[in-house]
Amino acid sequence: MKKLKVVLGYTAAILTMFVVLATFLGNNYFSRMLVSAAGIKVSPRYTGGEVMKVIEHGAYRTIMHRPVFDGLIGDREKGFIQIKWEATAALPPVISEPVDYDGDNSIDFVITLDTDTGEAKIIGYNPAVQAVERTYRLDKGWAVRVLLRKTS
Repeated sequence: MKKLKVVLGYTAAILTMFVVLATFLGNNYFSRMLVSAAGIKVSPRYTGGEVMKVIEHGAYRTIMHRPVFDGLIGDREKGFIQIKWEATAALPPVISEPVDYDGDNSIDFVITLDTDTGEAKIIGYNPAVQAVERTYRLDKGWAVRVLLRKTS
């Protein structure tokens, strides 16, 4: 009987080690499966929202994200739009980009970015456009968040 307990104890320990190894080695797979099953998404306040439009300029591309007003329990009064510039060759020293974020075929603002210093200036034509919140240096370019106020 004592020998049986020892064999069962060692067998349980070995099986437990396999379970622990499988859990650590399959951690990425299991976490992705759990997230997809639960339908969890990263908040657009962190990612900038889904990409709305991509404009190719040759040496670089402009990536416009959708306006983000998302809140925990509904839309907020204040939001932002994120605009990224990714270099395919090299970014020009100054980028000036007219933006129509609401899709009404009229320019809502013009953003100018100095790619050496990261300083961004904005000229707003739509009363919902507030100011530049912040510029971000990225691996392949720059990103700017422009603050918006909800008008409707």
